[in-house]
Amino acid sequence: MKMITGVSISIFLSVMSFACGKNPAPETETLETETAVEQPDTLAQWVSWAEESGEGFWEDGSHRFQLSEAEVYGGQEMPPFYNVEGFSFRGDTMYISDPADQALVAVSLTTGERLWKVGEPGEGPGHFNGIGEVAAGSSRIAVCDMSNNRISLLSHSGEFITDISIQCPFDVTWKGDTLFALSLAEEKPLNMYDISGEFIAACGELPEEIKYLSYANRHLHGVMARDGSVLVISRFLSGIWKIDPVTGSTELFSETVFPQGEMVNDLQSGGFMVLCRDIFIGPDGMVNVILPMFTEEGGRLSDGGEPQMTTVIHRYSKDGEYLDSWALNGTVGIALMHGGQLFTVDRYADGVVIAHNITR
Repeated sequence: MKMITGVSISIFLSVMSFACGKNPAPETETLETETAVEQPDTLAQWVSWAEESGEGFWEDGSHRFQLSEAEVYGGQEMPPFYNVEGFSFRGDTMYISDPADQALVAVSLTTGERLWKVGEPGEGPGHFNGIGEVAAGSSRIAVCDMSNNRISLLSHSGEFITDISIQCPFDVTWKGDTLFALSLAEEKPLNMYDISGEFIAACGELPEEIKYLSYANRHLHGVMARDGSVLVISRFLSGIWKIDPVTGSTELFSETVFPQGEMVNDLQSGGFMVLCRDIFIGPDGMVNVILPMFTEEGGRLSDGGEPQMTTVIHRYSKDGEYLDSWALNGTVGIALMHGGQLFTVDRYADGVVIAHNITR
């Protein structure tokens, strides 16, 4: 992975709501066809188009910002972790799920040193087999254990508390003492549990064509929106869905087509194309979706060639309207805001987490 030093983030301008319902709300607003901008299907074409864009959504450019590297965690000869499948924060501690060791690692944001490490490959309590996303709540850490079909709850000091049985959990997030977990193996994709791991309810409805992919790795990702709903993406389909746990409704938050989406025309053929990598709330509170990895020549990283030097990220308003996109150096697979900084992870490299300061 190429380290980012004093990286400038260019905001590429263009002109350009989750709960438990049965079908996406038909009245959901979408962009008018005549105002939508055709999106190129390769990184090279995409960057060229973005740089040639004329007027932006905000003419004063007030939403622009710059990132500068503040700290690098991991990557040393004796690293505190070897790889990153997921990470989360609580105060001055970063919790990392490390698939290389099938372990959960706590790292101090102040010193960069490992505070503790728990877990190892296996099936018993405190073991992991396909460790996945992690979320640190007010008093519990939730860790997805995909192949063991469960979510493990641990204390902030790494002590095992209990397991929640759920088939192939893809992602987890907390709201207060309620845990939200995404899985396609059950009747509803969004499953809720209390602080002790007891089941509360399940809700949400996603497109039928992705439901059978219940065990596909990294299939669904979600983020808690400011209004308390959960925004969900699939790595196999374009679009963002909004599930509202309070009202029970499901609607299409945004139907913007991700680059190369037309290549996924037959999911059952096994010819999967990763359309997006992850979803997070950005520095300005807007919704951001990380797009797939490309080589510098514009081809897919999975086709071979040198890794890209740029990751493109779509940005959406709180109402699901596509605003613009921006580029981040490196093959970024995960990004999270914490303490006013943007933390990024390269899933294709050895374990490294980079913290960036933000200048507006």
